[in-house]
Amino acid sequence: MVECNRHLSASNWLRYGDTCSKTFFDFHRAGNKRTLLRELETDGGTVTGQNDLTQYITEYYTRLYSSDAHSPGTKEAQKRCWTNVPAKVSGDINETLTRKLTLSEIHTSINALPKGKAPGNDGLPMEFFNECVEETAPILFQAFTTMLCTGRTSASINKGLITLIPKVGDRAKLNNWRPITLLGSDALLTTRRTQM
Repeated sequence: MVECNRHLSASNWLRYGDTCSKTFFDFHRAGNKRTLLRELETDGGTVTGQNDLTQYITEYYTRLYSSDAHSPGTKEAQKRCWTNVPAKVSGDINETLTRKLTLSEIHTSINALPKGKAPGNDGLPMEFFNECVEETAPILFQAFTTMLCTGRTSASINKGLITLIPKVGDRAKLNNWRPITLLGSDALLTTRRTQM
C-alpha cells in the first residue's frame, strides 16, 4: 500500500507539480507550516496560542525598534545620514527613472533576481520568473507600464511578509529570533531600474 501511494504521489507531482496549480503552491507553502512558533518564554511566564504569540512578538519588536528613536544620539546619526543625501535627484538620474519602460528592461531585471531566496507573500520564488520569463515578462511589462502611466501601484507591491529566522541559542526566547521582511517578486522587480 505504501509503495502504491508513493507511485501515485510521484505521478501526481509529474502531472501537476510543475504547473501553476494548487498542488504547486501547496507544496511550496508546506515548509512554512513546520516553522510556526508554538510557545515563547517571557519574564512573566510562557506565551502560547497564535493570537497571544502574535501580540507578544509585535509588542516586543515595537519596543525594541522604537526605544531609542528619540534619543539625542539617534537624532544626530539621522541628521548626519540625511546631510549626505541630495535633496533632489540629478537630471541624469531623473532621466533614467522617468524614461519609457522597455520589455528588455523587464528581461534584464528578471535575469538579475537573486536565486535561492524565500518567496514573499505572493508565494512565487524568483526561479519561477527565470523559468517562465517568456510568459511572465510581457505581463509584468504591461502591469509596470500601467503603474508608471497612472501613478497607481498594485496593493501587493507595498506589502511584505515579516517572518522570524532562528539565531543560535534557545528558540523559546524571542531574542534568539531575527525578523526579516520577505518582499513579493513584483516589489523586487520594481527596484531593479534604479540599480541599472
